[in-house]
Amino acid sequence: MSTNNNSLQVSNNALEFWLRRLHSLTGLIPLSLFVVFHLTANNSAIKGPEAFNAVVNILRSLPYLEIVEISILGIPILFHGLYGLIITPQFARSNLGAYSKVHNWTYYLQRITGIIIFIFIAVHIWQFRFNEDLDFEAVAIPLRQPAWAIAYFIGITATVYHFANGLWNFFISWGFTIGKNAQTVSGYICALIGLIVLTIGYSALWAFYSSLPN
Repeated sequence: MSTNNNSLQVSNNALEFWLRRLHSLTGLIPLSLFVVFHLTANNSAIKGPEAFNAVVNILRSLPYLEIVEISILGIPILFHGLYGLIITPQFARSNLGAYSKVHNWTYYLQRITGIIIFIFIAVHIWQFRFNEDLDFEAVAIPLRQPAWAIAYFIGITATVYHFANGLWNFFISWGFTIGKNAQTVSGYICALIGLIVLTIGYSALWAFYSSLPN
């Protein structure tokens, strides 16, 4: 009986190990890449409605778009989000104060922002994905309202933090940054990337919020 229990424990540990690896990998590919692409595409709004509408038309004319959205984006998002929610209660085990305060708080915020993002994505899809007449004005109408603008400000901030900190964790968990110095340098690089992406996201949001109605 003891041998069977040990074998089961080893099997469960192996499954958890690979699930966490897959969770980490899907966070980078395709989700992080999509976040950067999506915010950059939305940033075309700073050039005016015509530029944004042109980008939307190009994206919506891509072949097999729905298949790509479901297989390359939808399934990874569901897995990454749902598994993230499953492991979220474990942040209580991080025992804030027992280890590096910075490390514990970044881990804590990673879990909290994951919950925010899960809700944010659902709302974002509900608002815009199934709008057949999606254009600059359709996006700008809700985002001109302060409440929605604040909600998107929070959503973008949470998404970019989750992306940047997740990228830093990815390099550690996959063995690219082993030593403390390498992790410190990687942390600065990921923070810089996050600030750049955050600026892109904020500028796109401001373009919609500050636009004048037609």
